Amino acid sequence: MTVIQNSVFQILEIFPDCSNAIKRLYKTNRKFQSVCEDYRVCAEALQHWNHSNKKEALVRRQEYEQLLQELVDEIRLFMNKSN
Repeated sequence: MTVIQNSVFQILEIFPDCSNAIKRLYKTNRKFQSVCEDYRVCAEALQHWNHSNKKEALVRRQEYEQLLQELVDEIRLFMNKSN
């Protein structure tokens, strides 16, 4: 049995009305698990750059914001296909 990992909780916060579908997908689909983990890592990186004063911080924030949105879109596709 797959244990729900921390990465999926962030996804549940984004899509609270889809908790059953998200939990089911997470338990049965390794690729979905991977996308959830990618989202977690990306969100952590964005948080880092949001608090950074380095000169490249603005560019990195923009990159991670875009990547985060792409991951949300991919997660949404998984849920649409599972219905």
